[in-house]
Amino acid sequence: MMRWLLGQDEPRSTSAMATDLGLSQRVIRYRLPGVERVLKNHGLALAKKRGVGISIDGDPQNLQDLTQEIQEISGSAPRVFARDERFDLLRAKLLSASPAAVSLEQLHDDLQVSRTSARRDAKRAEPWLEHQGLVLSRKPGVGLQIVGPELSVRRAIVKLILEVVPGELLRTFMARPKENAGVVRLSAGMTEFLEGFPLQASWRLAQAHHSVTSTEAEIMLPVFLATTAARMKSGQRVAMEAGQLRSLLDHPVAENARLLANDLGDLIGVAVTEEDVAAIAELVLGLVSLQESFAMPVAPQELVTKMLEVAASRLHPILEDDPELRRGLSQHLERLVVRLRYNLPVHNPLLAEVSERYPEVHTVARDIALFVGSEIGANLPEDEVGFITMYLSGAMERTHLWPRRRAIVVCPSGVATAWILVSRIQAEFPQLDL
Repeated sequence: MMRWLLGQDEPRSTSAMATDLGLSQRVIRYRLPGVERVLKNHGLALAKKRGVGISIDGDPQNLQDLTQEIQEISGSAPRVFARDERFDLLRAKLLSASPAAVSLEQLHDDLQVSRTSARRDAKRAEPWLEHQGLVLSRKPGVGLQIVGPELSVRRAIVKLILEVVPGELLRTFMARPKENAGVVRLSAGMTEFLEGFPLQASWRLAQAHHSVTSTEAEIMLPVFLATTAARMKSGQRVAMEAGQLRSLLDHPVAENARLLANDLGDLIGVAVTEEDVAAIAELVLGLVSLQESFAMPVAPQELVTKMLEVAASRLHPILEDDPELRRGLSQHLERLVVRLRYNLPVHNPLLAEVSERYPEVHTVARDIALFVGSEIGANLPEDEVGFITMYLSGAMERTHLWPRRRAIVVCPSGVATAWILVSRIQAEFPQLDL
């Protein structure tokens, strides 16, 4: 909180502080008296202006002394990350290390949480990684390891950066690094993660070699180039099927991609491969469809409300007021917008299973996907239908909304055998009342 206050050049509200630091306003109010005591000990005061915000007031020399003292102790002071910050940082750590494993002890130290909490955060990351075509493998005595193609790892890193850093903030960070103060509002861990990528140099390369008219394409290309550079420098190489490789290298955009790749190799002192050229060519081809920027024509929360209304009318009325379902759909919609805006691929490994297990819900989910697509002006793939099915069926399982059917077990072999049959049937068909 002190570092946040020192980083502001004008009064800001406590709600802004809570948002930036990932804390609740209640926690902010609880900790402010301690901040005021520290300021008083340094000859400073916390100025409070109703309707405007809070700021540090006092002698500039005292302010400079406090800033220096905070900087000196920041390296040794323990970091405290909010839940979402830990989620972002854990994904960053695992993706950066891939294909090497990261030990739970290392995550414990980096995230400043117990090993149990680190395991819980890792479990939360699994569905997101699966969406990127990656698998989180647990190796006893070793740690957690991301398994999957190198190109998928690079795409996942790009997607993570685009999700965590707002587009305009990222653009400013790359194009005008001296004005990147906004990026500092990220957690310390994510700021350090971004510093591992040559974003500014990649921005200059992209501007020199590729002409794009949409903001999204303008941002995505240098982020991918910076990710490629970082992965190449760490010795990770892309593997590509021979036919796909030849198809991409024969495309006219490959010439421009080769210039980009060669300059990128010179930047980091690493020789590029044909697969690296092909990967950049594939991205450039994808950017063609981004010349028209995707924008949400309807407010996300308004769209989620309409989705819940359809689910409530078709499945069960209580779904309309399910806060966990609303939260899950809202978060998924945010990721969907990122995928559509940057033309990112999506894969649902559980699509076949959920469509077969929950056919009625899947039908409703398909209608909801068609409705959402018509509202935002985009076609949602079948994988997205599967995700909506998972959210709806999960809510119904959680609140026990499946219709109950009564059944009678008749067994001529005795009561003990009958109860064995009952237990086995209930395990297979939990919706039955026996």
